[in-house]
Amino acid sequence: MALNATRESPNIDPQSDENSIALEAKRGISTPTDEATPSSQAASSAYLVPNNESSWHIPEFCVDFCDDDPENPKNWKTWYQVCAIMAITYTAWATVLYSTCYSSGITGMMVELGIASETVANLGISLYLIGWSVGALVLAPLSETFGRRPVYFVSLLVYVGLIPAAAMADSFAVVLVARVLGSIFGGVMITLAPGSLVDTVPSSRLALAMSVYSIGPLNGPVTGPIIGGFVYERWGWRGINWFIMIISGVGWLLMSCIKETYQPIILRRRAAAKRQSTGDLRWWSKHDETIPLQQRLPTAIWRPIQLCITEPVLWFWNLYIAVIYAVLYLCFIAYPIVFSDLRHWSPEISGLAFVGVLIGNTLTVLCEPMLRRLINRHPVDARTGKRAPESAVSVIIIAAVLAPVGQLIFALTSLPTSIPWIASIIGGVLFGFGNTVIFTYGTNYVAASYGMFASSALVSNVVCRSLLAAGLVEAGERFYHALSPRLAGIVLAALEFGLIPIPVLFYIWGHKVRVRSRALKRLNTESA
Repeated sequence: MALNATRESPNIDPQSDENSIALEAKRGISTPTDEATPSSQAASSAYLVPNNESSWHIPEFCVDFCDDDPENPKNWKTWYQVCAIMAITYTAWATVLYSTCYSSGITGMMVELGIASETVANLGISLYLIGWSVGALVLAPLSETFGRRPVYFVSLLVYVGLIPAAAMADSFAVVLVARVLGSIFGGVMITLAPGSLVDTVPSSRLALAMSVYSIGPLNGPVTGPIIGGFVYERWGWRGINWFIMIISGVGWLLMSCIKETYQPIILRRRAAAKRQSTGDLRWWSKHDETIPLQQRLPTAIWRPIQLCITEPVLWFWNLYIAVIYAVLYLCFIAYPIVFSDLRHWSPEISGLAFVGVLIGNTLTVLCEPMLRRLINRHPVDARTGKRAPESAVSVIIIAAVLAPVGQLIFALTSLPTSIPWIASIIGGVLFGFGNTVIFTYGTNYVAASYGMFASSALVSNVVCRSLLAAGLVEAGERFYHALSPRLAGIVLAALEFGLIPIPVLFYIWGHKVRVRSRALKRLNTESA
């Protein structure tokens, strides 16, 4: 839970399982009198103990944020917060763009590298998604030890450095290795970015910030074929890689300019600086790390898997969000078949078919104030002073209908080709809007439900949706050719319609499901 020196309700920090903060900051750095200073190194060393033995610490020596503390990211100037959000959103877009921009160059790559079939070529997308799931399990605990900024810096540098290997590859195996390794590191913008926003943005503006950020990871896949088609026509499939390297390099530079946002790291460094400047070892923070990384990393990797297996809330929401996300990636199989193979559009023009989905995604951000008003109509819990997480599910129910309706319209208008193409594009608008609302508010519901375990809960969601999307993309080519785009789209729409009861039932009984959660019972006990 992110530190909040402005006395708002505590926010959820989806990256802070290991260092969760139960209460708001109540004091700044207190300067004790000289008489309190121990007379010897031995005396002061008695205070260097783990935080779970907090009774050994002297409260007056606790380093914490004070009101209006300029080092607290939530107190950054508004213009700097906006710049940070824009940098995070842009870089997330650039790294996710690489996942589907690849699809525009498959035809040329198959010819040059001798790839047997499109199903094999689609491994470049599937393995990229799998790489995200691997990175999500490792990068989050690393950020809790070293801070978000160093992990961003190193991960993005490695990601950008691997792209030339794919651009200059003379075999498909090299392309696959470069892409999967790049996705493990590039996935840092999927894994850590939500936590950085929670670190930085006050709760009153967090929903808007999350909606703006969602433009990156959700419009990245959609704009990939649009941009990739034009780049491929001029510079071929290798040119796509060089283009991605350039825009991702810009993202790395932008992220390098953003200061550290993770409050526990800031306080640890502040306490260490205070000990060094005063020579007094009694200065401490609530987040001083005492467990070595090699001991915490296995726990951090296992916890998302454990929650995914044992938590009913995650059973249903991981399934629902994963299906919606996987259907989005199946669009990158369906759209080329419908618009390139059947309607005979050029690679440049066929990519523009995704404009409908892009418009739908963007409308979600524009409609955020209206959606927020709908959520705010729900009563505030007198005990917590906040609305129940289920209040956000009300807008998901609306989106849960729009997404399959859009998918169904696209399917029914895909064939015969005599049907005007604009009808399919309109279906994409509805699908894009519904998909983005479900993804944005669904992940927010998971984070709001799991508090100090939100990081592990969200990592489990990243892993589930990435693995399902990877599997369906690999099977997608055979699926669409076996059933035809029309029938395959109807099957997917029926699947999405069949999942509508999940948000409806959670809107009505979600609080009862959360009450029975073992992880949430532990959270409530520790917060008491």
